[in-house]
Amino acid sequence: MAIDLNHSITRRHSFEPLKIEGNIPADLRGTMYRTGPGLLERFGRPVAHPFDADGAITAVRIGDNRADGACRVVESSEFQEEERAGRFLYGTSAAWPRRIRNSLAGKKKRTGNTNMLAWQGRLFALMENAGPVEVDASNLNTRGTTDLGVVRDAFSAHPHRVEALKTTFNFGMRGKHIDLYALPDHGPARCIGSFEPPWISMIHDFIATDKHLVFVIGPAKLKLWRAMLSIGDLSQYFQWDPAAGTTMVIIPLAATDRPIMFSVDAFWVWHFVNAFEDGDNIVVDLCRHDTFGAFAAPSSAGPQHSEPRLHRYTLNPAARSMRTERLLDLPAEFPSVHPLITGARQRFTWFQMFPSDEQLPGVARLDARTGHLETWGTNRQHLGCEPMFVPRDTREEAGWILQLFQDPTLQQSYLAILDAEHIADGPVAKIWLNEPVPMTFHGTFVNANAR
Repeated sequence: MAIDLNHSITRRHSFEPLKIEGNIPADLRGTMYRTGPGLLERFGRPVAHPFDADGAITAVRIGDNRADGACRVVESSEFQEEERAGRFLYGTSAAWPRRIRNSLAGKKKRTGNTNMLAWQGRLFALMENAGPVEVDASNLNTRGTTDLGVVRDAFSAHPHRVEALKTTFNFGMRGKHIDLYALPDHGPARCIGSFEPPWISMIHDFIATDKHLVFVIGPAKLKLWRAMLSIGDLSQYFQWDPAAGTTMVIIPLAATDRPIMFSVDAFWVWHFVNAFEDGDNIVVDLCRHDTFGAFAAPSSAGPQHSEPRLHRYTLNPAARSMRTERLLDLPAEFPSVHPLITGARQRFTWFQMFPSDEQLPGVARLDARTGHLETWGTNRQHLGCEPMFVPRDTREEAGWILQLFQDPTLQQSYLAILDAEHIADGPVAKIWLNEPVPMTFHGTFVNANAR
């Protein structure tokens, strides 16, 4: 699994016309917002780790067979403070005495470099371990940091909406505790509880059904002394301890104060596909890694000692047991499903393919009912990112796949649009951005008719 994080944003601009190759589907109308590490170098120095970099939001507005693109840096209050000072003041790129003072004071930089959240007509840039930053959806200007009226400390970069509950759930790390949040489609955000995991770890993602939240606590244990003393970069803050196993945590939404925990053999998960209730069981689909290697080298083009595979885990909360089934033998990451299926049984999963001897970079669709895999691959040298599913109607397979690519030969980026029902046919259109935008991690699509 290789992600190119080797260059920074080259231009910052609001929406401007983009070149279209092919024809944009008439029913695809709205704006794609994506974010990722956008400034890999500042003040004449590279950042210590890509996860420390300030976020750059890339947006493509689509409609009436035209497209406009914008790209802006997330200018949080901490970013502006560094700009005034002319040096790094936050993260592991800052001078060591400053890092110590930040650690003791609990000061963090909100980079907004991991995901985008659209909620109640507002847009937020999210990161792993700090609060959200609100962004103006019309021009990508930073509006300011926010706690949504309820966030106690951090707010994860992986919220999950459950369609049946019309609610988006999320979590945030707060010392030894994990706070749980509910963001209904209407009404204020709420903190619905908290729990204490068996150890402090990086928890990148979780998953939700209409009855439960599920966390996977892998054995990447925080070296507290190193983090408190800010020694080294982020990749040195965690130690992989497979002997400790992985802890499964099941939180009943009806009783968030009574989490169910049990231990299984060690594995790691960066991203979940979906989860659903099946009688007394909870079925969880996820991309399983056998190690924590991708954290140490997220931009490496070589082996990362961690080949992700799609797995299905069937959890029995009453018996505190789990059984496992591998769904696919090829590497698979950055999964996507129809948003109306989230929290319920899904048939189709779309995910990113990575270049290897067996496959080209691109996108694939797995039919869980038949096991059929349909793929489309682009040029081997093109570097892609997470495919985004945009629904066409209520049918689970009906929609469009938006996937952003870098073309190193042309030094440009393009957005490929594919029919989700016919992946193998390739793009119906490509939208060429006016510059090589930095690689993005995650994002959201806001329909033009959304309120």
